[in-house]
Amino acid sequence: MKKLFCLLSVVALMLLSACDSATHVTPSTDQVQFLIDGGEQIVDISTDGRWSVKDCPDWVKTDAQDNKLIIKTGRNDSGALRKGDIVLTGKNVTAIIHVMQAAKCTHITPSSDKVEFGKEGGTLTVNIDTDGIPQVQASDGFTASYANGVLTVTAAPNVGAGAGRRGEIKLTCEDQSITIYASQKSNVCKRCGGSGKITCPKCHGKGWYPIEAAGGGAACERCGGRWNGFTDDTSDWKDGTGRISCPDCGGTGVGS
Repeated sequence: MKKLFCLLSVVALMLLSACDSATHVTPSTDQVQFLIDGGEQIVDISTDGRWSVKDCPDWVKTDAQDNKLIIKTGRNDSGALRKGDIVLTGKNVTAIIHVMQAAKCTHITPSSDKVEFGKEGGTLTVNIDTDGIPQVQASDGFTASYANGVLTVTAAPNVGAGAGRRGEIKLTCEDQSITIYASQKSNVCKRCGGSGKITCPKCHGKGWYPIEAAGGGAACERCGGRWNGFTDDTSDWKDGTGRISCPDCGGTGVGS
């Protein structure tokens, strides 16, 4: 009778565990990267039940706590880049977190040393050949990140009549360092160069124009000049500025 009770208890616990098992296990990221010295990282786990770590590399330690997975690694003295997978499991569901740890970095070789954006901005990628995990720094106006051999660089739209952007993306790993140059076109009106003004076509920038029949000249009213006709009185005479509002941008200086 006692054995039967124990057997029923075990079955009940197994059924209860199966009922509590998660039907989805979603980590906040599917990859984590460690430097050569190792360390600790925490990954949030979205789930609806019980989950566990099914498998992980032998150089990785894990600690599952509620909806968090703590991942730890020691120093990598193997001399080679480490790669492996942490496998999480629930009820008929699995999730994988790729884990990588750098060794001694001997080179960082980009497929290109520059990225060029249009005024609309966007995202560009550069392939990186390296045996380490470079750290990335980007100049203002650009954001950049590195993962799995790919550098991703993003630029926001360059709005307004400002100048074009230029900056640097620096990748460093151990004693290795490279620079990728980033640039972005401006949103400036091509006709006026962003000033919002062009040379007055009537007076050609002089502010006045000659009147051959009268043997003199007249203030250019097109660009703001004024005059009182063919008289000797110059008290109401004012030369124009020689510049008018750019018709392409309406005087804003912003390109289309």
